[in-house]
Amino acid sequence: MKIGVIGPMGGEQFAENVADALHRMGHQVTQLGPANPSHRNRHVHNAAMIAWMAFPDIDERAQRRIARAAHEAECEVVINIDLRLMPDIVARIRRDGARVVFWFPDPVTHLARQLMVLGPYDALYFKDTHIVDRLRANLGLPAYYLPEACSPRWHRPLVPAGTEPYLVVAGTMYPVRVKLIERLMTKGIPLKLYGAGIPRWIGDTPARQAHTGRYISLAEKARVYRSAAGVLNTMHPGEVAGVNGRLFQAAGCGAAVVNEFRPKLAELFDVGKEVLAFHDFDQLLDHATQLLNEPGLTARLGDAAAQRAHSEHTYDHRLATILKQL
Repeated sequence: MKIGVIGPMGGEQFAENVADALHRMGHQVTQLGPANPSHRNRHVHNAAMIAWMAFPDIDERAQRRIARAAHEAECEVVINIDLRLMPDIVARIRRDGARVVFWFPDPVTHLARQLMVLGPYDALYFKDTHIVDRLRANLGLPAYYLPEACSPRWHRPLVPAGTEPYLVVAGTMYPVRVKLIERLMTKGIPLKLYGAGIPRWIGDTPARQAHTGRYISLAEKARVYRSAAGVLNTMHPGEVAGVNGRLFQAAGCGAAVVNEFRPKLAELFDVGKEVLAFHDFDQLLDHATQLLNEPGLTARLGDAAAQRAHSEHTYDHRLATILKQL
């Protein structure tokens, strides 16, 4: 099947994982690029974003290249990962005979202008059942629940489990996550933090002492996750019912994941045997202490998590669901 993918490519970008899995599944894939190209200069990029939002006609004209590329590639299906795609571009692609779907990997608080609601999509996929229920019940839209996934190409066990005596936290350091890290540090839990760094506006925090200043991806991420005593996966407050992509990535790498509880977690993994879950700080502290002090626990959890992730939660599985529904 000829399938186009819209979204930023490279590294472990969501659209890159989708395109890679489609190739592996035997489809002819055309990378249609992001809705709006990024600029290396941050100030130029921010100015362009303001202009695109202030003048929708400019945005729409600039995106017509995507519809032309999909037409030239004779795409039968187009999977859009980019929430900035204008509704008229979706309509143009559909007029050429392609089915168009939107797959959103972020918290519901990141829906921005909600352009996907205005576009004539054949299907909308979200990882949170809350937004799915509201869109179906109130607007009659073809919205479906679809969790994120792991890619066995990147997310797989590469080293022995649990050889490093600390918990890893990776990702954006927003205030809720930073405050939780601070509480763990006061209890003596050893941590290593990875990602873009803690924003200056958060102010002084002991969490900066635990930050490595490194962003990890691909094989390095797999080694860091697997070798740690555990991976702490705190959830953004905007993750209402669903879970984030880090859960599947870390599980695929064979890490022992300590995940903040969400209603869908127990449907995806066997809590207690494949992942650990916490409802409050005391339960988190107990899990962290157990991982740091009980020999073999990290490996048992990580091995079981990797087996489940690779057998049920890969991008291949998710994309097969989308194509079957179409």
